[in-house]
Amino acid sequence: MVRPNMYVGIIERNGGVGFNASTSADSTTYHYSLPSNRMELWFLMQSEWLRRPVFREFYKERDVVLEERRRNIDSNPLGKLHETMMATAFSAHPYRTLIGWASDVGNLRASQADRFYKTYYVPSNITVAIAGDFRLAEVRQLAERYFGGLPAGPPPPAPATVEPPQEGERRVTVESHSQPYLLIGYKRPNGRHADDPVFDVLAELLAGGRTGLLYRDLVRDRKISLEADVETAVPGAKYPALFLITSAPALGHSAAENERAILDVIERLRADKPEAAALDRVKRKLRAGLLSQLDSNPGLAAQLAFYHTQYGTWKMLFNGLDAIDKVKAEDVQRVAKQYLTATGRTVAWTVPATQPTPIGRTSR
Repeated sequence: MVRPNMYVGIIERNGGVGFNASTSADSTTYHYSLPSNRMELWFLMQSEWLRRPVFREFYKERDVVLEERRRNIDSNPLGKLHETMMATAFSAHPYRTLIGWASDVGNLRASQADRFYKTYYVPSNITVAIAGDFRLAEVRQLAERYFGGLPAGPPPPAPATVEPPQEGERRVTVESHSQPYLLIGYKRPNGRHADDPVFDVLAELLAGGRTGLLYRDLVRDRKISLEADVETAVPGAKYPALFLITSAPALGHSAAENERAILDVIERLRADKPEAAALDRVKRKLRAGLLSQLDSNPGLAAQLAFYHTQYGTWKMLFNGLDAIDKVKAEDVQRVAKQYLTATGRTVAWTVPATQPTPIGRTSR
């Protein structure tokens, strides 16, 4: 027997707003806001959820996930290209797929979900961040009262499979009736590596709005791309990931032409250190971008939880700002030379469904 959305309904009747959840490659997040005088309600509801979970409407929700997959990947040229890219770049690590292959999702059973829950949804693997109008002593008291009786459980096992070193460029195409699109990914270390802040600076130099090198070269000057962007760690940063460059070729221009232009920009970064003025501008922008996410209680709580989960301590939220400030031009050039190489590169692009797959340019 089911009363749909009863949990959410209780929260909303007590003034809760923004109830939502999201899943990434590295974590699942649940979040909402409550009036401060309803804080105990959160502790009660959450502790009961952890203590006695019930997987009501499991197969109905499994079908929802399958429909999301059909909409976002199977029927979406960019989603399909991205999935193919990840499966090509990673030959062994679970980063190969995020939402899961259709056959895996379709065959998932409630008993498997229950085992997953008991393995990963344990107090030893949960981070809670609370931001707002409260007294710390009260939070401690409520935590001890409602969570104190929950067994911590062993930390979940890390993936046993380690991605083997990539020993050469990989290329893959996806046939599509959509406009052409290009993805170029480079293997990079995880988020706890000393070079992590350098990748943030490098990404901003390349694609930081209208001052980014890729925008200026491909979009503004040569007009061969509609947009060019960079993601610093795809699909996540808990394990070695991809430094991903994307480009949407303009009408009359090909993915191969955009690839050549992008590699030329990267070669210039490898050959010459960025100018001091550009480096200072990027650092200020990164700092302002992070601080802007802390101007609300939900934003502050989200960042505290993310940094504590990702780096082992919430203090990295502020230590990370110092790490970015310490990045030098020599660091940017070194990282470009060390990681943005053909050996660790994977290239994926769409081709017209009615034409044979073109041969990509020769790797550098």
